[in-house]
This record gives sequence, structure tokens and C-alpha cells, in this order.
Amino acid sequence: MPGSAGVLVLLLLTGGLGGGRAQRAQQQRQPQAHQQRGLFPAVLNLASNALITTNATCGEKGPEMYCKLVEHVPGQPVRNPQCRICNQNSSNPYQRHPITNAIDGKNTWWQSPSIKNGIEYHYVTITLDLQQVFQIAYVIVKAANSPRPGNWILERSLDDVEYKPWQYHAVTDTECLTLYNIYPRTGPPSYAKDDEVICTSFYSKIHPLENGEIHISLINGRPSADDPSPELLEFTSARYIRLRFQRIRTLNADLMMFAHKDPREIDPIVTRRYYYSVKDISVGGMCICYGHARACPLDPATNKSRCECEHNTCGDSCDQCCPGFHQKPWRAGTFLTKTECEACNCHGKAEECYYDENVARRNLSLNIHGKYIGGGVCINCTQNTAGINCETCLDGFFRPKGVSPNYPRPCQPCHCDPVGSLNEVCVKDEKRARRGLAPGSCHCKTGFGGVSCDRCARGYMGYPDCKPCNCSGLGSTNEDPCFGPCNCKVHCLFQ
Repeated sequence: MPGSAGVLVLLLLTGGLGGGRAQRAQQQRQPQAHQQRGLFPAVLNLASNALITTNATCGEKGPEMYCKLVEHVPGQPVRNPQCRICNQNSSNPYQRHPITNAIDGKNTWWQSPSIKNGIEYHYVTITLDLQQVFQIAYVIVKAANSPRPGNWILERSLDDVEYKPWQYHAVTDTECLTLYNIYPRTGPPSYAKDDEVICTSFYSKIHPLENGEIHISLINGRPSADDPSPELLEFTSARYIRLRFQRIRTLNADLMMFAHKDPREIDPIVTRRYYYSVKDISVGGMCICYGHARACPLDPATNKSRCECEHNTCGDSCDQCCPGFHQKPWRAGTFLTKTECEACNCHGKAEECYYDENVARRNLSLNIHGKYIGGGVCINCTQNTAGINCETCLDGFFRPKGVSPNYPRPCQPCHCDPVGSLNEVCVKDEKRARRGLAPGSCHCKTGFGGVSCDRCARGYMGYPDCKPCNCSGLGSTNEDPCFGPCNCKVHCLFQ
């Protein structure tokens, strides 16, 4: 992108989209601070891959003559003063000026019909379809063999149905108020709010009479340029860009004539020199990857750009955490701050998880750093494991004492006797051990004992019936309450 447009791109790339303040802050930080920033793809000229259309092009209805304004102004050097022909059906490429010329990067241009054909040719629209939503940093329009447009609106849309203004342009500051009901921003364009839409006459001057440029910055110079706010991100997101021209810039002397006469009643030598021409439209922008991708290559199969996501993020726009990385909620990165999706700690027993704010608030989820921070909940735990972190076992299984949840097969089957146990569930792990029961111990019915409840408890006899013995196991000192005379403890009576 030659000339001042290239300079603007360089500024955007070296200073981030935030410009000078971000660059100065970067120089003051330690070198490793660069690693703590979000990742953003390079700013590219998106217009070169866009679909471009217009509602009017010179020579569409047959050959028409046009004359360059610069050759008919007193005091200007005369160069090839003859008028020329525009004809879209001509075999001579120099007579054809289709709208595609505005984005092909060549030294050709698009041209509208002159107002000799009617006053309606003040109103011409150019639409670019970028074919997907991008974040737009700037728009640059270069005129060809005519002055820059006088009154016009730069607009944006996500769906080609609802368009919103980005910036108004008027021939005079007064017309900002009378035409667009906006107080003019005098001097070079500046912005007080992230989503402020201004009106300026800065780029609608009659001079230069050809090869003039219009530079519209949508990010630089706005309050949150260094660290874009949600308002700025929304304001700069667009798939469709529309240039709605509403008045050709004319010499003041001719303006008085047009105010009182229909252009078709005026000498054609005058009206033939008023038309729009555009030799280049550049749209600087980047994929919306939310601070999680440094590259966004074009996919030839779909002809769309796709973010190469990092930071454990997934999706076309890196707008979600990848499966298994939901210990913390997804967050967008910024020009100043890096955010990453963190892996859930499922002890190698699950591939997926989800974030639960309630779990996070109650500090129930163990992260990969061994701390209860975050809300990751594991899904479909394997190897007979269960729990928020696959840290415990399914009913009917237990993790023996000293066995880590990271062990490949930590959960073993419970061996609970169907006669003596209350159910098939044993103590699952050390954390859930109660009343002196070790992991793997079954919950016994009254009269039954042992790890598996497969024998009679002390004071009971006759497995599998396990009836009470004559001597109480609690009140006697008998080694076996079921044999011999009962030897009662002090203060206990024999009944």
C-alpha cells in the first residue's frame, strides 16, 4: 500500500491499534511483558478480497464523453485538454472504468456517470462485502481524475440490511448541521467517545482537483484505543461497508449555476466535468479473534479467513474454551493483557469439562496447580471414577489408601457380602472414611462385621444368621462373649 496509506498501516502495526501511548508503555515494561499481551493478527487490506458493487458506472448505457475538471480551471496547467470517452462495452480497456478497478491495486479507476446525465448521479453508492465480519481499523479512499466527494456518508453493517453511520462528510461545516443534524468537528478529525460518529468537512475541499485522499481512522485517536472497550469493538465490527455519495464537489462558481438550473439545461462542457472517480479503496482490518490468535490465514476452500487459535481457545473466532479447558470462564484478551483458558484437573480420567460458577464460588474444584480455584467440572469420568475432578469412585468401587487419583486405574471393586452388608457401596476413599472405616470397608448390618461384612461381629454368632450371644459384647470381659460363663464388667449386672 504505497504513500501515506502505507505509513498509516505501519503506525497501526508498530503501535498496536492503540497508537503512541501503547508503544511508549511497551518500551517501559520488561521484555517478558510482551508475552503477557493478547495476540492479534496483522492489520491487512481487506478490500482486495472483497466483493464490490455500485449502482452507477459511466458508460453502462452506451458511450459517454467526460472532461477532467483540472483541465478547465483557470491558472491550472493544460495537459491533454481534450475530453475522453467512457464506454463499459468498449474493446479498449482504457475506456472501461468498472467498480472493480477501485480494489484491484492497479493504476486504474472507477468512474460514475457525470451529472450531464441527470442530477440523480449526485447520489451514487458503493458497497463492499468483506464476506465475513472483521474488526475495521481504518478506511482510505483515493480519488482519481476528479476531486474528492463533497457530501457523503461512510456506513457499516453486519447483515446488509441495517446500516449504521461511521462518519459523515460535508462540503461545509454548516451542511453538517443542515443535512446531517450533527455539529461539525473542525480541523483534522478527532474523537471524544469510542463510538462517536462525527461530521467533518476536512476531506471535502475542492483541492486537490485529482488524486486526493481521505483517511478515516476508526480506532486510533479514540479513548480506549490502547485497550478497546466493548463499545469500540462493537463500533468497529463490520462485514459490509458502504460509501453513500450524495453530492459531487463542484467549483463555487458552478455551484451557483446548479442551484438554479437543471444540469441538462447547462452547457455540457460544464456538466461533463463533474463525476465521482475512485482509484483505490483500502480497508485496514483484522479477523476478530478476541486476543487469542496471531495469524488468520485465508482458507482457499471457503474463501474465508480463520483464526489460528492459541491460549487453549477454539471456534472460528477463538470465542470459546477448547474441550477440557474450562477451569476458568472464557475471557477475551486485550492489547495489554493476555488471558488463557485453563485445563480442568480430571486426573487424566476425562477429556471434557464445563465451568460452573456455583462450584467456583464454593471452592469445590481442584485446579491443575493443586488449589481449589475455579469451577471446572469433569464430564464422563472413566476408569470407574466420579466427582467434580474424577477424584473419587463410582458406587461399588473404592480407591485404596495411598493410591493417588492420578493412578491409571485407581478404583477397585468393593467386595461387600450380600448377606451381611447394607448395600454394595463401600467407603470410596480416605476423604470419605468415617468411624474408623478404611477405604474399601463395607457398611454392615447389625450383627455383622469385617471389611466385607462376611462374618459375625463380636457378640454375635452363627453366620449367616449372626444371632446375639448369651454374653453382651459390651458388658462382659469375655474374650469371646459367645463361650463360657459371662464375666461382667464392674457396675454391669448379669441378666
